[in-house]
Amino acid sequence: MESTYWTRRPVGRRTVIRGAGLGVAGLAGAALIGCGGGDDGGTATPAVTNVLDTTPAPTPEAGATAVPASEVRLKPGIYSGPVPPSAAELNPSANAKYGGVAKMRYLDPPRMDLSRTLSCTIFHTLTYTSNRLTRAQMGATADPYRVDLEPDLAESWEALDGGTKFVFHLNKGVKMHNVAPVNGREFVSDDVRATYELYRKGSQADVFNVVERLETPDDHTVIFNLNQPLGDFPLNLGAWSWMYPRELVDNEELRQEVSIGTGPFVQKEWTRQERSVFERHPEYFEMDAAGNRLPYLDGVEAYVQNDANAQRAGFQTDNYFEMPARDQDDLEAQFEARRDTVVGMTQPISRGANVNGWQFQMKNPIYQDERVRRALSLALDRDEFDLARYNGDNANPKGAFSQAPMPWPMMFDEYPTRADNGPWYQFNPAEASKMMQAAGYTADNPLEDELVSWYNRVEFAELAIPAIQQNLPEVKLTFRQIDNPTHVTVMSSRDFTSMVGFLWGPPGYSMDQWLYPFYHSQASLNYGSINDPILDGLLVKQRQETDPVAQRAVWGDIWNLIHDQVYQAWWPVGFARTAWHNYMLNYRSHGLVGSYVCYASDQARAIWLDDGAPGAGR
Repeated sequence: MESTYWTRRPVGRRTVIRGAGLGVAGLAGAALIGCGGGDDGGTATPAVTNVLDTTPAPTPEAGATAVPASEVRLKPGIYSGPVPPSAAELNPSANAKYGGVAKMRYLDPPRMDLSRTLSCTIFHTLTYTSNRLTRAQMGATADPYRVDLEPDLAESWEALDGGTKFVFHLNKGVKMHNVAPVNGREFVSDDVRATYELYRKGSQADVFNVVERLETPDDHTVIFNLNQPLGDFPLNLGAWSWMYPRELVDNEELRQEVSIGTGPFVQKEWTRQERSVFERHPEYFEMDAAGNRLPYLDGVEAYVQNDANAQRAGFQTDNYFEMPARDQDDLEAQFEARRDTVVGMTQPISRGANVNGWQFQMKNPIYQDERVRRALSLALDRDEFDLARYNGDNANPKGAFSQAPMPWPMMFDEYPTRADNGPWYQFNPAEASKMMQAAGYTADNPLEDELVSWYNRVEFAELAIPAIQQNLPEVKLTFRQIDNPTHVTVMSSRDFTSMVGFLWGPPGYSMDQWLYPFYHSQASLNYGSINDPILDGLLVKQRQETDPVAQRAVWGDIWNLIHDQVYQAWWPVGFARTAWHNYMLNYRSHGLVGSYVCYASDQARAIWLDDGAPGAGR
């Protein structure tokens, strides 16, 4: 590959902070965020490509035999870009071994009811105990940037009547966990019906608001009749819609306290703020290509550990089998501490925006003036933000790309640049001042307002707000930190008057799922009270469009519109950096789905431990 800006080694931390753009207050904050040891020495890092690899992922070979022990594990080291599968990972059915307990981390859930709280904390537990009708491919051979759909509880499905009817054929003989109140009974279509009734009034109303009627003609057939064409409906179901047994749907109190389903593991312990323990479901329905029953693991232990130093110590002593790295220096430090087993991976995040920026409240007359929204965005130097916060991960002669809500691999063949964000995402404080003055504000009579957030609170307090404040004398902004429950509450209830930290939530698997729930004027997740008839029309149009080329053109119109109107303002995000021990096979973080802690833990059903792994028992 030719050498480009993307193949350069990232800027060293000691040289990252420059003298313009962020200003004195911002530079102080950058130093706080970017502190830590390390210089430009250390492990050589291969080039990271900004071009999407469209080569099909390797597929398992039919009738393959086990590889030699020397080819089972990945070679320890730090990889830039997707980590290719080992010879053993190419064919789990011929190489995987049973036994052992994976020791992982997770975030403690407030409850087990996903219909009340659409959170990765609950999602993580459900990945062990439950299934969906469809799911994303995960693991060593999955596409690292996009979602490819595969069957889960539904062995097959078809779209009829121009995409207004979807018929799902359930796997037969799928056994629930052998615990009360389900006692190992078969999962049937009535459980889908009950889950649908639960979700459509709760956290997933926007997934099911197109469903006009649900039919269950027999125990293994489910028919969704939609009020409009929606080709992405199976993808939407695969992202968030874990299936509950009807006994839990009917028992709201019990649903908060236990997680019971059809999944590969059975919940044995939930000690709040400490850990959860899961044991292998002996009658799990899924088989690998050779007919071996999954999961391979005897169990999973998931621990709450939020202290970064404790995470590192636990990882280096095999008490956790994976961990996220803070930055490249941190990733290299993990490898240096355990050069015998550690695999490190650095790759761009391909999901849409999540917590990188802020949301305007469109019910507020101040922010109904597009000049104000655009000016505040123009006053933030995103190149300097990227350097200060992420050590220049997005360094590019055309400017640092700000992660937008629409996943970039669905829109672009290469990693975008700031130019792709449009004119209001450039850095132009002089133009921003003119726009604020045209809107009636001056340095002597500035716009005074407050932004609140829990997420990215350091970035707001030390980088973004001081930078805008310094670069735009016509505003006087302050930041107020709130706690996590308050942030989620004021956002979801739309009970904020001005600006709140941007928070999108779980990753969608389709573009529709990234757009319609959050932007349509009648959608339940439209936190900023956006009411744009043109945007509404485009959102409906992209749902109904069945031609992929025409649909992508509509997405382009939506991309241009939401960037032009600046209903939210986003900033660049850093790369995903993950370390794991190579004795854990068929594990990967995913650029769109996320990390193991949040949203990618359902790959545990196909993970296995190599001989000699801690606790493998062989």
